[in-house]
Amino acid sequence: MWRLFSLSGLWLSTLFILSAGAAEWHEYRSENFTVYSDVPERRVNALVRDLERFRRTALSFTGQEETPENRNLRVFHFRDSIEFEQFTGDRKIAGLYRETWQGPIIFSRDGDHGITGSGLIFHEYVHHLMRERSGMTYPRWYSEGFAELLASAELRKKTVLVGGLPEWRLSAWAEDEPLSIAQLLSPPPLVSQKGEDNSRYWNNYYASAWLLTHYLQLGYNAGHPDYRTAAAQYLKAVAAGDNPREIFREHFGKTIAEMQREMLAYMRTDIHRHKLDIPEYTYSIPRRELSENARLFLLASTAVDFGRPPLAMQYLQQSEPLALGWQENRAALAVLEAENKNYKPGEKVVEEIGEYGQISHLTAANLAQYYLLRLQALTLTREWDDDLYESAVKYGKIAVQMGPDYLPGYRTLWTTYQLKGKSEEALQIMLSAYQQEPNHLNLNIALGFYLAHLGKHALAREYLERVVAWSHSAEQRQRAQALLRSGS
Repeated sequence: MWRLFSLSGLWLSTLFILSAGAAEWHEYRSENFTVYSDVPERRVNALVRDLERFRRTALSFTGQEETPENRNLRVFHFRDSIEFEQFTGDRKIAGLYRETWQGPIIFSRDGDHGITGSGLIFHEYVHHLMRERSGMTYPRWYSEGFAELLASAELRKKTVLVGGLPEWRLSAWAEDEPLSIAQLLSPPPLVSQKGEDNSRYWNNYYASAWLLTHYLQLGYNAGHPDYRTAAAQYLKAVAAGDNPREIFREHFGKTIAEMQREMLAYMRTDIHRHKLDIPEYTYSIPRRELSENARLFLLASTAVDFGRPPLAMQYLQQSEPLALGWQENRAALAVLEAENKNYKPGEKVVEEIGEYGQISHLTAANLAQYYLLRLQALTLTREWDDDLYESAVKYGKIAVQMGPDYLPGYRTLWTTYQLKGKSEEALQIMLSAYQQEPNHLNLNIALGFYLAHLGKHALAREYLERVVAWSHSAEQRQRAQALLRSGS
């Protein structure tokens, strides 16, 4: 049914790796996490229980109510470090966190290091919780410092200790002193104007942000003033637009220099960890086996999110013909082929479905993307095809109607409207998606930049401010900051 591909030795080697690693994959669902894994059940259960326990630690520490999340965070836990490396490019790391259009995901690999290996996963999960649980935009020093504070949590049998020095920041003060509070309040870009790497500075920035946040949140345990209420009021004022330097003394009753001396004294002698009684997670964790096509589709769509289309294609080419999920996999493969200007596979899928065929929201979203790719290629020659446009809109609407929480469907539909010049229709679809996922980073980026492009600077501001506060991309933050300045 599909054209044959010429297979190089490298391709065959990669295909062997993917096939060899194709042990049974299962989906595990706890209260707040969905985990996909081919690791033995006992170890996956331990991973999920640690994640649930860390989540409860974070909520308890912040005084948040224990309520279910709007959407479970997805975790991919790999048995095979080589397959893990196909996505991450580095088998040495314990794991990573990635924002995708299908929601945030955690990637981890099985091994002695465990999920807390580098602290990165817990750190990023704190950012996820802060976005989901608070409508406030925090300054960078607090956002990063608080994430570091919780990420170093030590899970013991019946208790959790919060406040230890993050092991991954131990090198920060080997040669440099902690940054001053004044420096934390006004950080430079991640990359200098000359393009020089500031990674050493930022390692110190994260460690220093941890120190200041630690003092404000836990310093009272060592006999220092309790600054928690003052810090909360200060952060609200900064989020409302007040100058962080000018209002510092008003809220804390100390100048920045006086607070600096207190913080350094605390660092030298008084740092304490905070103990929380957080029992182990004991609820059952149901699991179900994924079909082969479901496994391939899941990994292929994630490979696309990671910017690795060849890897996605290698997965999809192993799909089982006519088995459950075959239609979704063929439509996804048709999109990858269309990106290479090969449109025949997509035509075949549409022909077999027919005008009134039953399709899932996943197939609809991919068919909309297929037609959009054809239309985009045509517009490069300054041509237009109404049939391609109508087909992209048709399948985009089906995807949104059948999968209202599936953002890729919305994204393809609003992009199609943008290509036609229908800005109001595009904005309506973007705002509909926003109603589903208001704290989605990529969606805030898309809305902020598009509104600014349309000259709607006042409307763009709230989205651009979230980009500045949330994004780890220096380029995105600098662009958002420039647009905020130009629109002020």
